[in-house]
Amino acid sequence: MRLLPIIDRYILLEVTKYFLGSVLILLMALMGSGFIKLLGQAAAGALSNEVLLELAFIETLRMLGPVTPPAFFLAIMATLVRMYRDSEMTALSASGVGGLRIYRAVVVAALPVTLLVGWLTLDLQPMANQMKRDIIVQQSNRAEFSNAVAGRFNEFSRGDLVVYVESMSDDKSRLQNVFVQNRQHGKLGLISAAEGYQYLDEETGEHFVVLLDGRRYEGVPGRRDFTLAEFKKYSMRLDLQSKARKHLRADELPTSLLLGASDLRMRAELEYRMLIPVAVLVFTIVSVPLSYSLPRDGMTGRMILALLLYFTFINLFAVSGKLMENGTTPEWLGRWWVHLVMLSMAGAIAVMRIPTLRRRFLPGWGNRSK
Repeated sequence: MRLLPIIDRYILLEVTKYFLGSVLILLMALMGSGFIKLLGQAAAGALSNEVLLELAFIETLRMLGPVTPPAFFLAIMATLVRMYRDSEMTALSASGVGGLRIYRAVVVAALPVTLLVGWLTLDLQPMANQMKRDIIVQQSNRAEFSNAVAGRFNEFSRGDLVVYVESMSDDKSRLQNVFVQNRQHGKLGLISAAEGYQYLDEETGEHFVVLLDGRRYEGVPGRRDFTLAEFKKYSMRLDLQSKARKHLRADELPTSLLLGASDLRMRAELEYRMLIPVAVLVFTIVSVPLSYSLPRDGMTGRMILALLLYFTFINLFAVSGKLMENGTTPEWLGRWWVHLVMLSMAGAIAVMRIPTLRRRFLPGWGNRSK
């Protein structure tokens, strides 16, 4: 940092301070509502308590990429607006530090953030999406057996497994007086056991019912050569693959697989991942003219304007994805037009608000600053 000029170091430190605070606040706001949703799913039995913290951590990784550009944009805005309010910009201008010099300082701060967001969206986010969906599918499979009702015949594995349980614990993990009918390789098996429990192999993701102290009868219906076996412990794998994932979604695929794809959904996802880091640079360019204000002006108006501009970007970004997937926008344009619109809007705002630009581009508008 000592290699940077004093002005660059000062702006970088101020932006970093606001940036870290903005990231923390945005993550807490988004993760707060997301964690409440996870708690609701856990209360309904769709998720086990063991995976709540893991899902919360994965959700944080997923949100870091999209959250970083607005956090950095607000950090630059807060830094520059405060410098205008405290007359620091006036002092810098009197010392010969113009707009281009300020641009250089904020771009120096933006470059590492752009690289960070590029890694988050191009590499980490699709991996986190895949991890989240794997856990949800695994929990859904596990919940299939958890939906078993005591005192009733319950079918699993597409009818090849029928389980009757006289009673079970509140969390449905412990079973009492179990009767099982299963079919393997054309043979019908009947099992009775005093008790049992549900077991999940964390490495393979396979689900088992483990029965204790029981008997197994096996044979072919219509024949009398049944076999009888007693056991202390007997494990049955539940074939819950009907809910297993057959393919990855576009947001879960590695970026390398999206390159050169002809499917519009794949291309829209690729451009989404590329546009998010570019948004850091776009809003860095937007922030300098947007932050202009007179000394001692309040920060509220500029920050509200910044938020409105970013919300407009988010809505246009969502619309651009739908338009691209539907084939409405030309292939060469894709979703990149959103950044062009934002730069145009920022340019119009700058011309309207900065007196020197207004005198140059709108000479008949008047020279009074607003």
